[in-house]
Parts: sequence; C-alpha cells; structure tokens
Amino acid sequence: MSDQIMVSIICNAFNHGKYIKDALEGFVTQKTTFPFEVLVHDDASTDNTADVIREYEAKYPEIIKPIYQTENQYSKKVGINKNYQVPRVQGKYVALCEGDDYWTNPMKLQKQFDFMEANPDFALCTCSTDWYNMRSGAVENKCRAEKDMDVSLEEIILEKHGRIFQYASFFLKAEIIKEFPEWRVKFPIGDYPLAIQCALSGKVHMLADCMSVYRYYSEGSWTARMDGDEHRIKVSKRMIEGLEALNEATDLKYNDIISQRINKHEYTLALHNHDLDTIRKGKLKEMYKKRPLFYKISDILHCKCPKLFVIARKLAKK
Repeated sequence: MSDQIMVSIICNAFNHGKYIKDALEGFVTQKTTFPFEVLVHDDASTDNTADVIREYEAKYPEIIKPIYQTENQYSKKVGINKNYQVPRVQGKYVALCEGDDYWTNPMKLQKQFDFMEANPDFALCTCSTDWYNMRSGAVENKCRAEKDMDVSLEEIILEKHGRIFQYASFFLKAEIIKEFPEWRVKFPIGDYPLAIQCALSGKVHMLADCMSVYRYYSEGSWTARMDGDEHRIKVSKRMIEGLEALNEATDLKYNDIISQRINKHEYTLALHNHDLDTIRKGKLKEMYKKRPLFYKISDILHCKCPKLFVIARKLAKK
C-alpha cells in the first residue's frame, strides 16, 4: 500500500455529541487498499462533541485530524470548508459526511474509489442513502436507486427523482471542491449546488448500494429549522438567488431547466407567504393546476387558514 493519501474525508460537527461517534466509527472501519484521512472540524461545540473526537484522535492519530474551534465560526459567517477544511485536503478525492450522519458499509470508500479510478471522466460518485427520521425513529428509503445509474445535469437541477443525493454519499474529485465559484456560495445549502458544479465539470454516477444514513429532524439540524414559514421563505429566496447566479454564470445555456426550478421555489415562496392569488395566477397557475387534488386542498388551507394547517400537519405526522 502506498503512503500517499488518496481520499480526504471532510466531517463538520457542532453539538453532535449524540451522533458523532457513529460518524467517526463509520470512517475508521473503512476497509481500503489506500490511505485516507479524516478532517474533522468542531465548531466550538458546547456539548461533548469535542471529547468524543479527542477519544478517536487518540486511538487513530494517523487518520483523525481535528480542528477544535474555541469560538463558533458559523455564527460569524465564516465558511468552514473554504477556510478550514478544503485547504488541508491531501487526497485525490474527497468524501463528505456531516457529524450527525454516518456510513453503514465498510466498503463505501473502496467501491466509490474503484469506480472513479476506472472512469476518469466522472466528477462525482454517490450512493443510495437512507433517511433516519429522528422524530418517529423510522428509517425511510427516500434517496435510493434501484440500480447503478448516471444522473444528468438536468435531473440534478430539477431534482426529478426527489432528493437524488445526500451529502453523506458524496465522493468527488478534490480539484472540484477546491473551487468556490461565486454562484455556489449564494445557495443556502451545500449538497445541491456542489452536485451541479460536479455535473458541469464531468459526469455523475449513483451506486445503488445503500451505504450511508442521513439523520433528519435531529436537534439543531437544517430539517428541524425548516418547519416554520419564516425559515422556508428565507431559504426559497436564497435558492432563487443562487439559481439566478448559476444561470448568469453559465450564460443562460441551461435557462429552461433553471427557470423551471426557480418557478418551484417561487411557488414555495408564495405558499409560505400565504399568497394564494400569486399561486393561482400568472406563471404559477399551470403548476397549481397540475397539483394533485390533495395538495391543492393543502395549499389552500396553508394560505387561508395557516394555524389550522399547522395543526393538521402535526396530526398527520403522528
């Protein structure tokens, strides 16, 4: 085995004390024919996250390479990956996994590495991912492929298959993540624009093997914050801003599909602003007409009786 590090795993953590052990264990149990490193960044957690990372650092000093912040960088709007993680990447490839997600197959890195080495025209290799609902305890197969498949740029932008990829499944060329185009940083999320960037740089492949788990509704997570109208409005506005920047950066080459995606976010924006007139008229009218009856009723209830809608949604989730 060569001493050269071939894969750098980027793991960002904040108050993931309940979950970080699963993530770290998934990393150190990987069986590979090549050396890899785990770049962990703890953003000044106030729970025991740093303590757990230190335990693994002591056990695996050649693999676990942490940064322990004393002040939270995210609250200062400092880009964690851009300023702390990506500059220390040594690998030819980068694998991604947040501190509250984890891998379930010890061959994950090897399988993705083998595919990328055999297919140099591919920029990103992902895999099927289970969603672990932390509220219900149910494991849901929302991001699974029936068979190995290539995924087009159009499919990624439109998310034709739902949430095609999850961050914990990403395995990409390091040269791509080292680039930070202005349009990408305008998005409020990381996985979606990064997948687009990969698709603009090369081909994208998804392995049917389910080898990672995405926890949602975990404490302080993105999904836990997405329940309220206010947060969804902010996210939709930034998604539109990011898509418009992408459209401009690509010289309107993908204008039709980007416009379709923008319309979906404008629909979400109008919905969470309780603006039924905007939904039923203008360019959103056709989108509303194509909605199944159940969702049309739900949209009307959301706009006209938002408090009742919240109650109904909570009851539906029980």
